[in-house]
Amino acid sequence: MQDIRILTTGAGAPGANGIFKSFRIGAKNDGRKIEIIASDMDENVYGFQLTDKGYKIPRGESPDFVDKLLEICKKESPNLLISWVTPELLSIAKNRSRFEELGVNVVLSYSSSIEISENKGKIYEMFKEFGYVPDYRIVNNLEELKSAISSLGYPGKTVCFKPIYGHGGRGFRIIKSDINRMDLLFKEKPNSVFTSLEEIKKIFENRDIPKLIVMEYLEGKEYTVDMLLNKNEPVITIPRERVLIKMGISNVAKLEKNQDIIEASEAIAKIIGFNYNINMQFLYSPGQKPKLIEIQPRLAGTVVASVGAGANLPYLSLKMAMGEEIPEVNVNWNTVMKRFWEEIYVTEDKKWIFR
Repeated sequence: MQDIRILTTGAGAPGANGIFKSFRIGAKNDGRKIEIIASDMDENVYGFQLTDKGYKIPRGESPDFVDKLLEICKKESPNLLISWVTPELLSIAKNRSRFEELGVNVVLSYSSSIEISENKGKIYEMFKEFGYVPDYRIVNNLEELKSAISSLGYPGKTVCFKPIYGHGGRGFRIIKSDINRMDLLFKEKPNSVFTSLEEIKKIFENRDIPKLIVMEYLEGKEYTVDMLLNKNEPVITIPRERVLIKMGISNVAKLEKNQDIIEASEAIAKIIGFNYNINMQFLYSPGQKPKLIEIQPRLAGTVVASVGAGANLPYLSLKMAMGEEIPEVNVNWNTVMKRFWEEIYVTEDKKWIFR
C-alpha cells in the first residue's frame, strides 16, 4: 500500500492532536507509513511537536497564503493537502488546480459548496421551506435588529444572533430580558455569551454593523454530525450529543444513532453537494424537532469522538482521496468521549518530551 505524505494547516487548533492521532492510527492499521507536514500562522503551536515537520504560514485571508502553501508543496511534495481552518478553506478550494498541477490532491469540498455553507443566511434561506432551520430574521442595522428581536417574542422569549459570515462563535450573543449584570460579573467566566438588549444598543449605536441573522434561542439537546461524503453521496453519518461544552468545545460527547438527524443531515448535504469530511450542528426546538444551526465544510475538532467509536473519518478521507476502497465501518453507538488537558515540554535545544 502506498505511503502517504500529507500537508495540513491548523497545527495549533484545539482538535489538531486528535486528528493527527487519527491519521497515524489509520496508517498503522493499514500497514503503511504516513508523514505529516504541519503548518500554522503561529510558530509556537503545539502541533509542530506532534508532526514530522512544521512551517509558519500567513493567515488564511492573506494574499500570500496560497502562494506559501504552494511553496511548501514544491519543497515537500505531499500527496494530499487538508485544512480544518474555516477562513482558509475557500482560498484553498478555489486554487485546487494549482495544487493538482504539483501532484497534490486537495481533500476538501469544491469551492461552490464551501461558499454556500459559509453564508449562514443563504443556508437558512435554502432550508426554511423544509422546516430544517429555526425561526429567524436577517438584519442590516440596529433598527432592523430591534424589530427582529421583538417579532421573535422578546422580551418574553430569549433570542440570539450571529454574523452571516463568522466562525468560532465570534459575534454570537444570547439576549435575555432578565439578564443580571451582577451574576455575569461574579458567576460567569469573561467569555460568557449572554448579554442584554440595552448593552447591544450601546455597542451598535451610530456604528455600521455586519449583516446578522437573528433567531429564536433553542435550549434543547445540541448535536454535531460528522459526515464523510464521496462526490455528494453520504458514506458515513454520525451524530453525537454535545453533553458538556466549555468555551465552545465539546468536553463530553456521546454518539447517538439519531435517525431524524441522520436523515436531515444527509438530505441537506446532498442538496448542497459536498465531498470528503464535513460537520453540521443541530439544536432541538421546543416541538422536539432538530433544527440546523451551522454547516462546516471541514473536519470537526471533536471528530475524534467518532474515531474512538470505530469510525476513523479523518483517515478514511485520505484513503478516499488516494482512490482506495473504503471498508465497511461498524460504529460502536453510545460511546462517550471525555476530554482532558495534556502537555508538551520543549527544551532550550528544541527537543521535546510529551507525557
